Amino acid sequence: MKPVQCRMARAALAWSTTQLAEKADVGANTVNRFEAGQDARMSSVDKMRAALEAAGVIFVAENGEGPGVRLRKGMVAPTAAAPASTEQVQASADHARRKAVKAADRALVGVDASGEEKAARRDALTDEPALFAKARGKGKAKLP
Repeated sequence: MKPVQCRMARAALAWSTTQLAEKADVGANTVNRFEAGQDARMSSVDKMRAALEAAGVIFVAENGEGPGVRLRKGMVAPTAAAPASTEQVQASADHARRKAVKAADRALVGVDASGEEKAARRDALTDEPALFAKARGKGKAKLP
């Protein structure tokens, strides 16, 4: 599988790099590096190809016209994704907040402040900004 084929296969399945990484049990950075033409372990490329083939992708060898992909007979290309449910949106927001808290904690490691001060700074960095709250009609716009 060539990097361009990987991109084409993802497009045919309407998969993001993260979705391919999850299905292939590799890191998203591995998918991104491979598709950018950088080095990737053959075992990772094999896992990605196997995941794409399991989803119905057929890889077409370069036959003078260039490499390509197609979907297995009877497969229908996915249409626009269904809107995310409230639970999916909440789970995504919670995940983003946990990542923001971890990043803020890492950034505050070298700061000379008490634990309470660091917690207050972290909360100010990771809480929903007041501007967004105002836009949603929840209050006045005051930034921390």
